[in-house]
Amino acid sequence: MLDLFKKTTIFLLAFVIIFSSVAFSLDVDKQRQDSAERLLAMGILTGFEDGTLRLDEKITREQFATLAVKLLDMEDDAKELIKDSIFTDVKNQRWSAGYINVAVDQGLIIGRGDGTFAPSDYITHGEILTILVRLLGYTNTVDPNKKWPQDYVDRAKELGLDMTNDVTPSEHAIRGDVVVYVDKSLMVNINR
Repeated sequence: MLDLFKKTTIFLLAFVIIFSSVAFSLDVDKQRQDSAERLLAMGILTGFEDGTLRLDEKITREQFATLAVKLLDMEDDAKELIKDSIFTDVKNQRWSAGYINVAVDQGLIIGRGDGTFAPSDYITHGEILTILVRLLGYTNTVDPNKKWPQDYVDRAKELGLDMTNDVTPSEHAIRGDVVVYVDKSLMVNINR
């Protein structure tokens, strides 16, 4: 009888754990989809040529720089700044050159420290949250006693930009996470 009780208890615990993780996954997916739809309606997010959003794919540094410039409503400035950038790997022929130039001019994003920008590299959660904190004007409120990127990640969490408390700053972000971060950033007062 005790053995049957143990098996039943183990089965129920496993069921609860599996059901909880599935429910959490569905909630996250719904949150991503809802955020993507809002950003699409606002013209901040655009899909790919095939009409998909690819929310499960990683996002590059140049794609996020473009998104940040759209958030600033500076697309016209990006068109005017289509020129070689200060980075050796961002020439004026690159589709994102103007966006990268605006993002750099606005102090939102920097290069790799070796004279390159690495536009095709995937962007991390830490980099994204840093850019959003800067964009919202909260750079001067970041804890100077913490090391980057944790200082910006913690400030972003305080502002309500994170999806969960399990953000790994060095992990590459997917487009679905980015749309949630950006959507949440629209609810934060700009600190100017």
